[in-house]
Amino acid sequence: MQKSPPNRPRGTSGPLGLASPPGRGRRIGLPMLGLLAVALLLAAASSLAQRRQFDDTTTVTLVEVPVQVVVDGDPLKGLTKDNFEIVEGRKKQDIVSFEMVDLSVTEQEVANTDIPVAARRHFLALFDLSSTDPQSIVRAQKAASELVLDGLHPTDLVAVATYSQSRGPQLVLGFTPDRNQIRQAFYALGVVEAGRQANVDPLGLVVGDLDADPGEAAQTAGAGFDAQAELQDQRTATAHMRSREAMDQAKNDLAAMTSSLEAIAGMLAAVEGRKHVLFLSEGFDSSVLTGTSGMSPQEQQRMMEEAAKAGEGRTWEVDNDARFGNSEAQGAMRRMADAFQAADAVIQTIDIGGLVAGTHNKNADGLFYMANETGGEMFTNYNNLGSAMQEMLQRTSVTYLLGYQPKDLEYDGKFRNIEVKLKNAPRGARVTHRPGYYPTRPYDQQSPMERRLRIAQKVVGGEEGGAIGLSALATPFPVPGQKSYVPVLLELEGQSLTAGQSEGVLPVEIYAYAQDSEGTVRDFFARPLGLDVGQTGPLLKQTGLKYFGHLDLNPGEYTLRVLVRNAATGASGLEVTTLEVPDTTSANLSLVPPLAPEPIGTWVLAREEEGEQREGVEFPFMMEGQPFLPAAHPTVAKGGTLPLYLFAHNAGAGSLTASAQVITADGDVEPAEISLANDAGNASGVSRLAAEFQAGSLAPGEYTLLVTVRNLATSQQANASLPIRIGG
Repeated sequence: MQKSPPNRPRGTSGPLGLASPPGRGRRIGLPMLGLLAVALLLAAASSLAQRRQFDDTTTVTLVEVPVQVVVDGDPLKGLTKDNFEIVEGRKKQDIVSFEMVDLSVTEQEVANTDIPVAARRHFLALFDLSSTDPQSIVRAQKAASELVLDGLHPTDLVAVATYSQSRGPQLVLGFTPDRNQIRQAFYALGVVEAGRQANVDPLGLVVGDLDADPGEAAQTAGAGFDAQAELQDQRTATAHMRSREAMDQAKNDLAAMTSSLEAIAGMLAAVEGRKHVLFLSEGFDSSVLTGTSGMSPQEQQRMMEEAAKAGEGRTWEVDNDARFGNSEAQGAMRRMADAFQAADAVIQTIDIGGLVAGTHNKNADGLFYMANETGGEMFTNYNNLGSAMQEMLQRTSVTYLLGYQPKDLEYDGKFRNIEVKLKNAPRGARVTHRPGYYPTRPYDQQSPMERRLRIAQKVVGGEEGGAIGLSALATPFPVPGQKSYVPVLLELEGQSLTAGQSEGVLPVEIYAYAQDSEGTVRDFFARPLGLDVGQTGPLLKQTGLKYFGHLDLNPGEYTLRVLVRNAATGASGLEVTTLEVPDTTSANLSLVPPLAPEPIGTWVLAREEEGEQREGVEFPFMMEGQPFLPAAHPTVAKGGTLPLYLFAHNAGAGSLTASAQVITADGDVEPAEISLANDAGNASGVSRLAAEFQAGSLAPGEYTLLVTVRNLATSQQANASLPIRIGG
């Protein structure tokens, strides 16, 4: 059962005893662990800290290495596994997995390909707010938005961050393919407009309006940046601080920036794949790094005069830092560059001061120095970043993803060097790859940001499975004149959910995202729970947790991605399923996924909080006046029967028939038996049919049950499916 915080009354129970704690909360915008679980987690913190924590990813069994091969500036295609050799340290490794991703093929072909997240290009747009004029920030917003629109591939992942001296680095949006959210993040840069409620996604995949028009977001990027006054105040405050000599101040500014960027590199190390940091800035005073090489002719003349003083023995009057560059600053820049290389990331600097035609940015040398140190490039005097970066984007359009399993890997936190060699490749071929890796740290040693990025990447990557067993069932119900109400029922398998914990409070995190065909998130919910393992008794371990949430969606096809995590151990599970929300205004027959009612008391039940529930809708799971809850992944005994409820929209007045097929795990289609027991009539515009599925001679195993309902009078028919399990 779900435990309420002390001194807080338990909420009222809805149908079937689904308790919902009182209090108004936003369904979009729950904190990571929420008010419901905070008191419970504090009470159990000491006991949780003493228990050994583990994660389903603490053992690195497969190291994936994205590799790009270029000849004369163009990507080399057509290589095979036999063309590569991987050496870790001094040991040659066996390549156990190999895949080539070519972004130069048509977008449709790529969209239909399951691209591993490690092979996808990652771009972090980092806006420098401390060294940049507000008007330049506006230009940078527009340039970055146009780059996403015209320059990047649909499969590219983009994140947005800011840097300022007062706040340091701030991650605005995590890596996502959602162009709608990316453009809104460019526009806001983490600042919420007055009078507007922010969407708070704990994983940082949603930061803006879910219903915003993508084209409108692109057109308004930069048009109403509310942080201009704040940025100007920062610059003014910085100017007042310059009471010391310019060189000392430049050194301090650079130290703060390199330290922050080094922290960003550490954050990026938790993200698989090649990362490109697009540093949008007006630059910084590079003389602290380069000495006279970064100075104007007048400044160099002054240095020559000081050299003459040195020749006369007046060395105390010579500023060696100004002549040769400050060694501390150079060391800080080198450490920052090393951190980015270790994270498989490069900095591509963009001189947004140079975006104004005919102007010269005297601080651009610092941007060139930074990019050069990390293996990146500097882009300047371009109003179209897509065109400016076309050569770099073309070079990185073909990626070979090599995987190997290191033997006797020790998780000691030491960096492992990797070298990728080419065999039988054209002369002049140049290889780019990650220089090495750190074995994944145990979950209890990871920072909150590292945990957030890793779990978000699992959602974006969409690779199903994990340590926690999970099943999801989404059932759309139309609401006249509004978005459809889509209940989402989640079943979390008890043994895997509670593994490693036999008492105290179990902190559980639930995340669900509905993406349309363009990869845009159209709705989501995030929910933390605190489950008292002792009070829930054996039911939680024997069966598990059943959670009732919901989404609000317009008609269309969606991909539903649901992730659950044990916040104490880091164990997680991901389920990806398709969801079709019918357009009931078209008068076409549509069918909700078959609903298999199960006995009350099978699961520990929990649902969304009262403030998260949608107002004005009835409890959807009703049959002949009685509430029920359907199973997300029902089991039927071999040769047994499974009761089903079939809910059809726009069924019409004719007689309805039902037929069924089953699809095996291998994709084979077999006939199945289903019979209609009775028609419970039409309620709330939904025709409700009672049916029964006969397992017959089907062998034990996993199947997909495909049910077809047909109106004999109109000849219309509709299909829906449900995963089932035939027991032994």
